[in-house]
Amino acid sequence: MTHKHSPDLATWRNTHLPGTVFLRADYRGQRFERHFHEEYAIGVIDSGCQAFEYDQGRRLDMPSGSVALIAPGVVHSGWPGAENGWRYRMMYPDAARVRAALDEVFGGLPAAHFHRPVVSDARLYWRLSRLHDAAADPHADPLELEGLYLAVIHDAFARHAGARAPAAAARHAPAIARVRELLAAESARAVTIAELSQVSGLGKFQVIRQFQAIHGLPPHAYLRQLRVQHARHAVLAGVALADAALLAGFADQAHMTRAFRLTLGYTPGMLAHSLRPAAISFKK
Repeated sequence: MTHKHSPDLATWRNTHLPGTVFLRADYRGQRFERHFHEEYAIGVIDSGCQAFEYDQGRRLDMPSGSVALIAPGVVHSGWPGAENGWRYRMMYPDAARVRAALDEVFGGLPAAHFHRPVVSDARLYWRLSRLHDAAADPHADPLELEGLYLAVIHDAFARHAGARAPAAAARHAPAIARVRELLAAESARAVTIAELSQVSGLGKFQVIRQFQAIHGLPPHAYLRQLRVQHARHAVLAGVALADAALLAGFADQAHMTRAFRLTLGYTPGMLAHSLRPAAISFKK
């Protein structure tokens, strides 16, 4: 899935996020000539600093911890703004995909341009980092990927392009109940936001927000909790760990173990070990 050009540079795509290229790079002496993108360039600066020039010679620095927000057609250049260059993670979604996401989140947007090409926004930085990491995982849950993508679009354009979401709709408890029933019935397979939207009759972004408002978790996190519960019951019933992971809907045992740690604080292996007579496990 990942194509490496060098130890410090990698690009890839994820089949669940069509029209989007992801990049991870550690540039020491890279200098970009003046250019523009047909697509959006959105990402995070993880270390160092990139010097950035746009708008007929206006310079900005992109230091560690900042977020890059560059719309299509913005002419710019870049070079190291620190002695050791900079390390960043970028995504390049094409304009058509961003437009479709804007329609879902805001009901359209007249001017899809950012106020500034570099901002300091801890929440957006965190969400972009999660999306970037998930997109690099070939076994990532499509429900989580799509939800993170819509959340990134919401934050980027609401906080840095002046977009305004429609007034909050009344909660649709019966519609969200149908979503919950679908997740419970199909927890062992990959479920998409399109399915949740269809069964509820709500838009993709709306169904995520309403589900979280009613149940306290977004759909992908709720689905992960269901899988942890099913896997726990399977392990307690003596099912082998690898089989328990697949039965519950995890991509593999490693994904199940990670979910157990995040949710329960212990691993499936520790739970299985505890089934032995007079066993107390402190093993990882």
